[in-house]
Amino acid sequence: MKNIFWVCFVMLLCISFKGFSQIDKINIVNLKLNDENNHFGVSYLEDNKIVFTSNLLTRRGKQEFLNGTPLVALYQGEIDQEGEIIDVAPLPSKLDGDAFNMSAAAFYTTDKKYMVITTNVYNTTRDANLSQKASKLRMEIGEYIEGIGWTNFKVPSFCNPRSSYGHPAISPDGKYMYFVSTMRGTLGGTDIFRVAINENNVFGKPENLGPKVNTRKKELFPFIGKDNALYFSSNRPKGKGQLDIYKCEILEDGTFSEAELLDDPINSRFDDYSFMLNDNSESGYFTSARPKGKGGDDLYYFFTN
Repeated sequence: MKNIFWVCFVMLLCISFKGFSQIDKINIVNLKLNDENNHFGVSYLEDNKIVFTSNLLTRRGKQEFLNGTPLVALYQGEIDQEGEIIDVAPLPSKLDGDAFNMSAAAFYTTDKKYMVITTNVYNTTRDANLSQKASKLRMEIGEYIEGIGWTNFKVPSFCNPRSSYGHPAISPDGKYMYFVSTMRGTLGGTDIFRVAINENNVFGKPENLGPKVNTRKKELFPFIGKDNALYFSSNRPKGKGQLDIYKCEILEDGTFSEAELLDDPINSRFDDYSFMLNDNSESGYFTSARPKGKGGDDLYYFFTN
């Protein structure tokens, strides 16, 4: 995955697949926006507007680096009838303080006025020699102000500065935020947690999703579909390759079924992650480092016949 997690973080196939809705044939398309850069962390802003993460570029189109590490940023685009992402432009936003990199966004409240993102933060200021300093992921919540963009970012109250927090996802009913963390109570490298979003956007106490979801390895990029299932990536044993995409049903009592490995063509022998399902549960997006891509980790659109 080219260290994406720690940094922030037409090919057409028709193959038998039993996954999110048990429909037999899935088509995947390598999107036209892909190039030598990485593209991941897709999230809906509005019905036909989408936000994703890619490399931060200079005005001349060259990658931006910080002490040899490529930086990433959030971009927005329109979705056309073929599922392509067009009219791509940087998401208007401004970080404050010691944070840098903006990735893996999620939007909540019905008016989409608030956005939670993943940032990077070092133990020292950006002006120090960062090459020897450890970086952590940090979630920050910002609000949209007309004429300014996304601003006033603040760290959620439940976040401990000693741990990493990232890859936020909001449940369809808006009641929970799911995220990845190294906080106390993890079973492995990174676990998936959820926290209740109470009245006036006050957060409850985070809870680990437990051993049916988490393992001694890394669990990353959660997504909750309207099909009442949790999708995420993991590098656990018995997968197809490196990072693979899994599914857990969310049961009536709020617990989870055993994780199910999604089949071809969603998963491959390479990194597959950042899965997102559209409201119709018949199409969506994911990122893959599989061969025959365009250089970086590529965004793919999938749909049923």
